[in-house]
Amino acid sequence: MDRSRLILVGVVAVLTMSAVPVLVKSTDANAVTVGIVRLAIAVLAFMPLVLFRGHVFSFTRKQWLQLALIGCTFGFHWLAYFLSIKLATASIATLTVLTYSVQYLILAYFFNRESIKPVEWLAIAISFGGCIIVSPELSLENDVTLGIAIGLFAALLYAAMPLLHQRASDISTLERTFGQFFFALVVFLPLWSEANWALQRTDIYQLLALGLLCTVVSHGLWVKSSTELPAIYSSMIYFLYLPGAVIGSVLFLDEELTARKLLGCAIVLVASASLSLYRYRRRQLEA
Repeated sequence: MDRSRLILVGVVAVLTMSAVPVLVKSTDANAVTVGIVRLAIAVLAFMPLVLFRGHVFSFTRKQWLQLALIGCTFGFHWLAYFLSIKLATASIATLTVLTYSVQYLILAYFFNRESIKPVEWLAIAISFGGCIIVSPELSLENDVTLGIAIGLFAALLYAAMPLLHQRASDISTLERTFGQFFFALVVFLPLWSEANWALQRTDIYQLLALGLLCTVVSHGLWVKSSTELPAIYSSMIYFLYLPGAVIGSVLFLDEELTARKLLGCAIVLVASASLSLYRYRRRQLEA
């Protein structure tokens, strides 16, 4: 597939994924219910392909442990993200999770010994500052502020995912994807008693959309584009997630779009995108 089509596929994938916070916020299903349904659908969708290939039957103990770590990290990421959406708003929760790109850099600094220039630390600080701006008050007794704090933790877990996948690169993408969903489901299943299943037909449709469209389809498209496109293209395309979620929350949730919220979103988006472009340019010069 040529680059222009891959870019289009990536854009469609990200815009589809940006419907997640809107659907999670609008449904009466709680965070646990959403997680169980989305993961169960994903596992059932990928399982036939994985079993047909048969690679999992020859995995070593180390590889299974790597998949378990990836899946558990992803499971707690989703749980925190969904709780953040429920507590705050769809757009604010998305804003906080988008800081994963700067949090990845911090993790890479500690675990991969990647150097960070002073200007990069500044961009990281500015990105976190954008989250503080949208907070109504610096108190965890406020649901929105608590949602922001939980969202930042969700972003930290999501930032760890690339590092974990890199260490399991000897496992093929399909099997790693399946393991990620399967072990994430293992995280959610003990919380079954906390799920709410007394749902309306609209909630069921929303859960199906989250599972089929926003997980199986969008994830498949994103794996395709992000694997074949240069990393800088994938990074820039993924930043469409925030404006997509903001527009969706305004159109479908009647969420108020204040100047303060717009400023916070702009700060996080510009700081994160600028940091990605700076590091890309820096790697080119050092090569």
